[in-house]
Order: sequence, then structure tokens, then C-alpha cells
Amino acid sequence: MLDGLKAFKDLFPTDDAFVEHVIQSIYFFEPNIVQRQAETILKDIRDGNAIPVRYTSNGAFFIQRKVNKITPTFKNKKEAVKFTANDQNLVYHRETEIRVEFDKDGNYAPKKAIRDYTEHWVSGGASSTVVNYVIAHIWNKTDNPLYFSPLWNYCLIAYHCAYLTDKKDASDPVIKRIKDLIKAISLELYHPNEIMEQVVITTEDMPAQKAMEEARQLIEKKDIQFFPENTLIII
Repeated sequence: MLDGLKAFKDLFPTDDAFVEHVIQSIYFFEPNIVQRQAETILKDIRDGNAIPVRYTSNGAFFIQRKVNKITPTFKNKKEAVKFTANDQNLVYHRETEIRVEFDKDGNYAPKKAIRDYTEHWVSGGASSTVVNYVIAHIWNKTDNPLYFSPLWNYCLIAYHCAYLTDKKDASDPVIKRIKDLIKAISLELYHPNEIMEQVVITTEDMPAQKAMEEARQLIEKKDIQFFPENTLIII
């Protein structure tokens, strides 16, 4: 079997060197801006403002009517986005009971957050100041308002490495190691349960302890790249 991942890994002398290259190809966000954004999101939730999510399936949400709750019957994402664009239509995430609005292109809210807090524009066509990097969610719970737009749950991965986070853990031991390490770095940098003032990362969501230890070492040695603010175009 021809395996492109093997061809990629074979460019490096060891799996450790391969993992190091992948991590060095990722930008994480500065903890101070992550904290500031979390405070804004929490205020919006308390004020009853709609929080962006990706539309996935009708069952993950409910519509609040005057006297009851109903499951939406949207035929597709376009219909769902149009419905929540009307401020009079109240749609909530079923698990968290937080009011939501459906993201118009599947990643607009993360792109806007990056622009608001760093003044960089990602995936914005000719106006982009960041190219050949992909916005990658760390925990793939993008229909949950506590996960989709917060900066602690995504990073920017160089295009040639981005596909790795979409692969199944079982496809290769190094894939799970990379994904666990990215999660561990997020946990060590941002402490999501603290800044979101509730349990968003449960025991089931935690990476392996070995990944947590490796993440601490990388942070202590300053081997993590932070996304720069107001800098030259990144190519």
C-alpha cells in the first residue's frame, strides 16, 4: 500500500523529529488575548446574545417558542443560517442551553475572532495577511458554543501539516500523539475550565498524561510558537 503519511514521516530521522516539526508548524494564540475573548463570550452568554456555532444536525439544537421547545426541521445549513440571522428566532444548543447563531461559512466566527484580537485576516482571499495556514479546531465539538469560537480551541497549522489533525487516531500511532499533544498544549496554556468558568473539558476529553508532561516541557523551553499581532504578511 502506498502511504503518503509514511513518505512524509520518512523525511525525518525519527518520529520525535517528525512530531517536533509538526508542532513547530503551528501557531497558538497568546494566553492574554484568549482570556480577554473568553470574558467577552461569557458576558454575551449572560446577556442572552447568540453565540456562533457550526450547523451540524437538527437534533443538537432546539427552538424556543412562547410555551414550548421544538426540534428544528432545517433542510440544510443555508436554511439554518438564514433562520438564526433573524434576531427574533431563538435557537439554543440542546446540551448547554446557550442561545446560538449558525456560522455563515463554517469558520467565519473563528476568522473574525482572529482578526478582532490580532488584526490579521485568515482565509480572506486577496485581503488575507496570513496564507498557507489552516484554522484547525482542537476538540471537534463545533456545534457547541463553548467550543466553536473560543480561541483556546483552535490554532493555525501550516498547510502541509493541517491534514494530520483530520486523520483518525487509529491510522498511525504518531497521529494520536500529535493530536494529544496539541490538546495538552491548549490545556497548559489556557486552562479552559477556569477561563470559561465551567467544566468544558471533561475527563473523557483529556489527552494522555504523557502528552501533558511533554506539553509542559515544550512551554517551559519556549518551544511553542505564538501567533504574532500586527506583523508583516506570513507566507
